[in-house]
Amino acid sequence: MDTLKKAVVIGGGIAGVQAASRLSGMDVTLITEEEYLPYYRMRIGEILRGSDPSSLLIHPAEWYEEKGIKIVRGAVSEIDTAEKNVHVSAPDSSDLRIPYDSLIIATGSRARTLSLPGGRKESHVLRTLSDALSLRKALLSADSFAVIGGGLLGLELAAEAAESFHIPVSVIECADHLLPRQLDAASSEVIEKALNAKGVEVITSGNAESADDDFLYLSGGRKVSASVLAFSAGVCPAKEIAESAGIKTGRGIIVDRHLRTSAPDVYAAGDAAELDGKTFGLAVHAREMGSTAAMSVMGCGEDYIPSEPSALLKIAGLDVASFGVPEGDARVESGGERRRTIFVKDGIVRGAVLINDKAFMASAKAMIGKRI
Repeated sequence: MDTLKKAVVIGGGIAGVQAASRLSGMDVTLITEEEYLPYYRMRIGEILRGSDPSSLLIHPAEWYEEKGIKIVRGAVSEIDTAEKNVHVSAPDSSDLRIPYDSLIIATGSRARTLSLPGGRKESHVLRTLSDALSLRKALLSADSFAVIGGGLLGLELAAEAAESFHIPVSVIECADHLLPRQLDAASSEVIEKALNAKGVEVITSGNAESADDDFLYLSGGRKVSASVLAFSAGVCPAKEIAESAGIKTGRGIIVDRHLRTSAPDVYAAGDAAELDGKTFGLAVHAREMGSTAAMSVMGCGEDYIPSEPSALLKIAGLDVASFGVPEGDARVESGGERRRTIFVKDGIVRGAVLINDKAFMASAKAMIGKRI
């Protein structure tokens, strides 16, 4: 009987789980450095309101057993591309050496932070379940909260904190409006008003200069109450383990259209990967790349072509959908709490932003790239 080929996936995010689930007819090992089974990262704000971590899991433990996917918990300390094995430092202090025939690196990304003078002892990020639990513990005894960065997680975090802890909450965004990559200024203003109604103050064009244990100090002399401070200032690809293995990197781990890296039988997918000079930070791309990498491992992969960027958000009680890029002439329809904005440039639909307009989502997504 032939021995099954060994596939190892590093990373328990959406890209890693998707890849592992698609690797059929192989001996599959999924390595995650977190103590929890893989979970939906975009939902970790729910932890602030007291949700059980188990409610966020992508799949229960039984699902991995049924699929024949072995879960290994620990941090990857080395990838040996010559001997084709992965070294893992497990929580019990043991060191594991896991051989592979094919390796998929889906290490995701890490939260960016700022180094602020002023003597502040502690600040938080919101990237993992452990981060969320730590932040919730801090907020239980806080009298104010400030978030640096008005990104997707930052806004959901601020709204959750205002509703759950009933303390003053501020969001500081350096751009001139919230979510500039996903929303136009007018749609962003609708989001800002909804956040205000929830008790969240939004400060745009704001730049943090320093912080002590009570306040965050902004350029221009303004100070914001912040007994608890969190950063939601973007992410950077977690490429370090690939880089130390001699795999070619740029902003992320450089891959070709089949998601192959510069090392034989090593692939990369999700936030950690860089394709044609671009990195990707959306769940839709992580899922696509996980599938593509698995298909490539099995020898039936096709060129990966990223789908148009899209984001489905729930912010301050509003359902927000963004497709494509908000550039060009804005064509707006609104009524009550519903707002629909279609962006047209050179006769082509470039993007769409929908607020409380779920019924039009499929149509809006289909319009992107079409001539009207």
